[in-house]
Amino acid sequence: MAALRQSGYLMEQRVATQLEALDLHVWTNWAFQDPDEGKSREMDVRAIKQVAKNEQTRQSAFLELIVECKNSANPMVFIGRPKNAIDRRNCPEELLLPGKKASSKDFFGLGFDRVHYDFLSDTKAVQFCQINRAKNNKWQAVHDRLYDSLFYPMAKALTARKRELFAPVGRRNWNNFWLFVPMIVTSADIYYVDSTLPEPEPEGRDYVTFKREIRSGSLDGTFSVNFVRQDRIDQFFADCLVPLTALMIDLTMKQGDMVSGG
Repeated sequence: MAALRQSGYLMEQRVATQLEALDLHVWTNWAFQDPDEGKSREMDVRAIKQVAKNEQTRQSAFLELIVECKNSANPMVFIGRPKNAIDRRNCPEELLLPGKKASSKDFFGLGFDRVHYDFLSDTKAVQFCQINRAKNNKWQAVHDRLYDSLFYPMAKALTARKRELFAPVGRRNWNNFWLFVPMIVTSADIYYVDSTLPEPEPEGRDYVTFKREIRSGSLDGTFSVNFVRQDRIDQFFADCLVPLTALMIDLTMKQGDMVSGG
């Protein structure tokens, strides 16, 4: 049992149970096709919920979480700084609108910028690392392989899922809002450090959103991943996802097909 707890296998199942308790339909060990290499890859958990359905306009709204679990006792630290004008200009890759990919015009015109958790923050995380104890018993900030093992696979999984949704399979006579939430759920503590302060100090956080631009193979865009403490999943859901799903429900249930097309 000690070996299983250390491996993270039990953590994956517990995270799946936590998401089921939030009324999401859950798959564990979800397989997807690597968009660059064509190989089968896996994410620990995929969870989805239809939050609204309008029979008259044939529009609906979905929330989908793509989750990788990281079982670790070593803290994760994010280095941050204030956002600039460019950070507030682009539509997130994780949002699809009925019948088309969301543009910045759609994103701001429909009011998503007023409720999206990343756009409500004045700061951004620009680097992250893990704090490990070295052989000489001193603490080290380590970032080797973190991007390749955590961030890059999540961007690939998101890209694969978006392709599935736009694939011409069967009769797709419904148009959907679709909000993806890429998540790294960790058992470790999460800290944020403001790099602009004269004497930076780590601040404990329940969750942090990290963005990174990727131009590689089939990946082309600025991707976001949410790092969330396992014991704060409910809080992340209430703070960040409930306002967004409320807006999607409101837009879906309005009479008249305002946003479909393309």
